[in-house]
Amino acid sequence: MSEAEPSMTTRRPAIAPLLLPLAVALGLGTVSAWSGCAEPDPPEAESLLELPLDPETGLRIPELPPLPPTPQWPDNPYSEAKAELGQTLFFDPRLSGSGQATCGNCHLASGGFQSSTPTDVPDRSYPMLAPALHRNAPSLLNIVYAPMMRWDGSHFTDLYDMMVLPYAESNMNLSQLGPDAGEFVDVPGAKTALHHKLTAEFPGYVERFELAFDTDISELDEDQVWRLAGMALASYISRATTHGSRFDAWNRGEDVDISEAAVRGALLFSGEANCTACHSGPLLSDFEFHNVSTSPPGPDGTRPDEGRYLVTGDEADRGAFLTPMLRGSSKTSPYLHEGIITSVRGVIEQKSGAAATVDPNYDPIVTLVPELDADQVSDIVEFLKSLEGAPIDAKYLDVVDDFPE
Repeated sequence: MSEAEPSMTTRRPAIAPLLLPLAVALGLGTVSAWSGCAEPDPPEAESLLELPLDPETGLRIPELPPLPPTPQWPDNPYSEAKAELGQTLFFDPRLSGSGQATCGNCHLASGGFQSSTPTDVPDRSYPMLAPALHRNAPSLLNIVYAPMMRWDGSHFTDLYDMMVLPYAESNMNLSQLGPDAGEFVDVPGAKTALHHKLTAEFPGYVERFELAFDTDISELDEDQVWRLAGMALASYISRATTHGSRFDAWNRGEDVDISEAAVRGALLFSGEANCTACHSGPLLSDFEFHNVSTSPPGPDGTRPDEGRYLVTGDEADRGAFLTPMLRGSSKTSPYLHEGIITSVRGVIEQKSGAAATVDPNYDPIVTLVPELDADQVSDIVEFLKSLEGAPIDAKYLDVVDDFPE
C-alpha cells in the first residue's frame, strides 16, 4: 500500500460547523464555549477552492470521502507473481472455447478496463458477430472494492469467483455453449475445461502457479484450481484503481489544479441535487439495486430487461439495476446496462429529468433528485472528471503475448 493512499476511516461532520453560517447570518459571530463571549467572525474564503477543512474528518466536503487504500486479503496476500499470473490469464486466448477470445476483449486494459462499445460479441458467437451480449460490459476500475457486482447481482459470491466466472459464460465459453444457450452459465463444465488446460494442455502454467501460490496445481482438484485462478485474476485487477484524483487531494486540503466548477459540482452532487442518495460513500455507489427507468415496459407491459427481478423473482425488483461506481466514469463511456448513453452529461440529464420516472415501478428515491439546469449539469460533469485517478502503472496495461507452453 502506498503511503499516499488515504485512510479508510471517515466520520460524520460535526454539528457545530454546520450551524456556523446560521450564527454569522444572525450577526452573532462565534461564541467561545469557555467564555460565552462573542469572538470575531473568521475570515471568509476568497473562493470555493479555499473551503475550510471540517475538523472532525479533515475534509472540505466530508460527504465525499476519499478512495480507501487498496484492500488486502488475508487468504490471498498480494504479490507481483500473483498479479503477473493473473495478467497472463487475463490475456491468454487459448483459455477460451474458440482459442480467440480473452478477458481483455470486453475489458480493454488501455481503455479503463471496458470496451467502449454498447455490447460485445462473446466467444460463443465466433466467428460470427452475433448474437452479442445483452448487457454492457462495465469497467473493472475499482472493482476490487465492490461488495456487489454485475448489473443484476447474479452469481455473485466474491471477487475471486467473479473474475473467473466469464470462463463459464458465453463470454469465454470454455464449456462450448451453443448459440442458443442464451445467458446459461455452466460452471461445472468450465471448471473441468480450465483444469485440463492449465495442467495438461498448457502444463507450463503449473510452474507459474507454483511460483505464485507455492502449490502444485496438477495435484489439486477442479474446484481448487478454479479458485486459485480467480485469486490470481483478482490480484491483477487490484492494480486497476483510481487513486490520486485531483478531487481527493483538494478535499484533503492540498493545493491542486482543480476548477471552481468541479467544486460547485461536488457541493451540488452531495447537496441540493441529492445524488448521494444512491451514489454515496468513497466509491460513489450504495451497491443497491434501483429502478431509474432505464428499461421501462413497452405497450404490452414487458420490459426489454427485467434486471434484478431475474435473480430474485421479487416484483419490486423489476427493472432495477446495480448502482454503478462513479470514480473514473468520465472515461468509461458508454453508460447504463445497455450502453445506450454515450456521455456523462446524458446520464445526469436522464437521472434528473422526467425520464427517470417513466417506469411505473420506478424507485421513489429518484424523486429526490431535482431537475437540473444546463450549468448545474456541467458543474457535476466537471466534478466527476476531477475524480479521475493517476495513470495506472503501464506494466499492468500491457497486453501479454508470451504464454506458458
